[in-house]
Amino acid sequence: MAEKIDPPTTTTSSPSNPAASSPLPPPPANPSQPKQSQSKNALQKIRALLFHCLAASLRKTDRTILRLSSLLSKPTTTDNLLCTTSYILSLLHALLSRLLARHISALAASVATKATPVLLPGETFVAALPAPAATQLLAQTTASVKALAGLISDYRIFVRLWGLVDIYTWARGTWNTPLTGDATGKEKLLRGVTWGAIASCIGFQVLENGAYLASKGVLTGEGWAGDQGRKRESTWWIWSSRFWAAYVLLELTRLGLVRYYDGAVVKRVETTNGEEKSVLEDGEKEAKLLKEESRKNEALWWRDLASNLAYMPMTLHWSVEEDRGILSDWGVGALGTVAGGANLVHAWRNTA
Repeated sequence: MAEKIDPPTTTTSSPSNPAASSPLPPPPANPSQPKQSQSKNALQKIRALLFHCLAASLRKTDRTILRLSSLLSKPTTTDNLLCTTSYILSLLHALLSRLLARHISALAASVATKATPVLLPGETFVAALPAPAATQLLAQTTASVKALAGLISDYRIFVRLWGLVDIYTWARGTWNTPLTGDATGKEKLLRGVTWGAIASCIGFQVLENGAYLASKGVLTGEGWAGDQGRKRESTWWIWSSRFWAAYVLLELTRLGLVRYYDGAVVKRVETTNGEEKSVLEDGEKEAKLLKEESRKNEALWWRDLASNLAYMPMTLHWSVEEDRGILSDWGVGALGTVAGGANLVHAWRNTA
C-alpha cells in the first residue's frame, strides 16, 4: 500500500484559501519616528555647540586671568592699568555729571511750569520734592565713580613717594656709562636730554611728595599751617606739574632726535674681541632679527609719542592756578585715557 504524502504547505498550493495565496501587507509606518530622530540629532548638535562655546570661553577666561596676573606682577604695568582706569572713570564722571545736571534742570523746569499758573506776580514758590528714582540712581553712580577715581589717583601718588630711589638708579646708570671719545652727535644730544629728564623728574618728585604729605597732615611745621601752609601746598603742586611738563617736553625732544637720526645711524654690535663692526645683512637669520628689532623700536616710538602728546596739555593745565586751567574735566579724562591707554596696550601685548 502506497504511503500517503501530505501536500507541501506553500502559499500557492491551496487556491481555495485566498488569505494564504497573497503576501501579508507590511506594518503601517510611524510618521512621528523620523521627526523624533531629527529632533534628537538637533538637540545633540545644540548641546555640542554649547559645550564647545563654554569650553572656549573658559579657555579664553583662563588666558585672560593669567595675562592679568602677569600685568599686575610688575609695578610699572600695574600703574599703567590703574592710570588708564582712573582717567576712564574721570571721563565717565564728567559725562555723568553733565547728564545729571540735565536731569535736574528738566525736573526743575517741569515743577516751575506747573507752579507758574497758580502764583501771583512777585510770589516765590519753594518746595522740597523727592527726586525720581532714576535721578537718584544717577546721582549715586556719579558720586561713586568720582570716589573710585579719587581713590586710585591717591594710591598712585602714594606709591610714587619712593620714586626718588628709581630716579637715583637711573642717574647712577647714566653716570656709570659715559660716552666714548668717538660718540656721535646724536649720542651727545640724547645724553644731554637724558640728564635734563633726570633733573626734571627729581624736581617733580620732591615737590609732589611734599605737597602730598602736607595734604595728608604729615607735614605740620609752621610753614605748612594755616592759610600760608595751604598756599604753599598749592604752589608745590603747581611747580611739580611744571617740572612734569618739562620732562614731557624733553621726552618729545628725544623722540624727535631719534626720528631725525634714525636713517643716518649705522647700528653696531660688539665682536668677541671687543671691537665694533657695522651690522650688515649677511644672513637671513640676522636680517630677520634686525627687522624684528626695528619693528619693536618703531612700536615703542609711536607709543611714547602718543602718550607724551596726550600728557602735554594735561601738564600745562595743572601748571597754572585751578581757575586758569585750559582743559575741562572731560578733556582731562579723555587725554588721560589716551596717555595711559597707549602704555597699557603695549604692556598687555607683552603678556601674550
